Amino acid sequence: MRTPTLLIAAGLLPSLALAQTKEEAFEKTIKPMLERSCVGCHGGKDKDGKVKVKGGFRTTSLEAVVKGGKEQGAGVTWGKPMESSLYLLSKADRDDDLAMPPKKSTAKPLTPEELETLRKWIEAGK
Repeated sequence: MRTPTLLIAAGLLPSLALAQTKEEAFEKTIKPMLERSCVGCHGGKDKDGKVKVKGGFRTTSLEAVVKGGKEQGAGVTWGKPMESSLYLLSKADRDDDLAMPPKKSTAKPLTPEELETLRKWIEAGK
């Protein structure tokens, strides 16, 4: 079954086109952000070719991102970014032990603009 089309007001998500589905928006906009900041620990492969899945959280597919991990619950609760661990951990203060990516990581955290895009994508996905 296809997810209903998301109608996104002009200017709401500048990097997302109007009337994209959750899946289309994930593939075109959200996934590239996660590949840069998250996949290294949450879906990338280590030097031996084994997939790394820290905390049981994978960021390589929409289904995995929505499901979340073993430790922090659902990655995405549609319509509720403040109940979505993906958003909360990504926007956490860099000194917080739960902040993603961790302060000791070489991965760059999401920018304020990317966090806003992520927040609005979760909100629009009701």
